[in-house]
Amino acid sequence: MLAIKLVDKASYYENEIIERLFLERDILRLARNSRNPFLVSLFCSFQSEHHAYIAMEFAAGGSLASRLENGALPYESTLFYSACIVLGIKFLHENRIVHRDLKPDNVVIDSAGYAKLADFGVCRAGIEYRSEMSYPCGDWRYAAPEILREDPYNRSVDWWALGVTMYEMAVGEVSTKHPLMDPIRL
Repeated sequence: MLAIKLVDKASYYENEIIERLFLERDILRLARNSRNPFLVSLFCSFQSEHHAYIAMEFAAGGSLASRLENGALPYESTLFYSACIVLGIKFLHENRIVHRDLKPDNVVIDSAGYAKLADFGVCRAGIEYRSEMSYPCGDWRYAAPEILREDPYNRSVDWWALGVTMYEMAVGEVSTKHPLMDPIRL
């Protein structure tokens, strides 16, 4: 079974959308070619007259977010999924890729029970260890303080998001109050 991402070619007028789609395809291909067990991998990509498609590995266990709908996970599950996510992030960073949108919705569980990183739509490639980015993206609940302050940030933002995700797995909820989301400042 496969999961298929469909993109309407009418949105192609925005170069950024095309670049993101190609980068996502390339990351999925990298995961497949390296046989990395902690990233969703590419099956194939193709296009029709009106749409582009990316066919990728289907995660039979659903998303980590769906597992969190009933609250905290058992301690052992939290540790295991955290280790899987750490290894996925490590692989991305070793390949100079920053995910930038790590959250339970973007972690899926395969049929063997392993957690895999998914949804590489806002990733950045070619990012060296100390390279900085400035475009804010991702879910603010998982965003590092520097993203919320709209300061330059580096790949450490993935580790921050992992910490928030681990907290959510352990406690069963993520805070909707971020110290930098002061309503007066907005």
